[in-house]
Amino acid sequence: MSIPVSVAVITKNEERNIARCLDSVAWAPDRVVVDAFSNDETVHIAESLGARVFLREWEGYAAQKSFAAAQALQPWVLSLDADEMVTPELAAEIERVLKANPEEAAFSIQIPLYFLGRQLGHYGRARRDPGHVRLFRRAGARFDGRLVHEAVVVAGTVGMLSSPILHDSHPEGVRTYWQKIHHYAPLEAKARIAEGRTPGHPWLRAFGRLGWQLIARRGLLHGPAAWIWIAGQAYQEYLTTRLSGKRRLLEVGHGVA
Repeated sequence: MSIPVSVAVITKNEERNIARCLDSVAWAPDRVVVDAFSNDETVHIAESLGARVFLREWEGYAAQKSFAAAQALQPWVLSLDADEMVTPELAAEIERVLKANPEEAAFSIQIPLYFLGRQLGHYGRARRDPGHVRLFRRAGARFDGRLVHEAVVVAGTVGMLSSPILHDSHPEGVRTYWQKIHHYAPLEAKARIAEGRTPGHPWLRAFGRLGWQLIARRGLLHGPAAWIWIAGQAYQEYLTTRLSGKRRLLEVGHGVA
């Protein structure tokens, strides 16, 4: 298998995941790991598996991923998180698509949501899950610079691949989910203020998300795992909105428009 793809991964203390991630893309001629000075075995494991490792102080998700993509030696970049894996089906599809010299500038890939041993549904605003732009031409693509939930912006059309990326995002179930909620809520709050968004009322926004995901997206029919996930999403919305309001008041108090 010869695929003109550089795989780009950012890490910070990912010794639990990095070998599985890199092994899943052993077919790639170039694998780049940008590590934010981990204090575990992440760097050693990545180097032992043949990845090119760059050490870089943490400057945010978008900045780290942009730097990783800039180190690519191949014309196409596949951006992965350390807790993600490429299936053999996806690898074969990427090879087939790129051999056809596609006109597209990038491709979106589905990343199914798994929680408590079950695959859950799509609970976002879009009618269908649009996937995530993860495979893109090195030239003409950039990360949008958001503090969290960064996305790839490309000059050109975006296609869709049918095979998914597997994401082991909650290895310890509710415990990992709780930790991620409290990690991402402050970042999302900061991003909303930076974008000039009005914070809103925490309880109204939380119940709005709860109702949307349970009723409009029919999460009520998807069982206990979905109910717990959706309750966590509502709590994260409450926490994010409350933190946004506090940050906004602080900025106004210091004369920041």
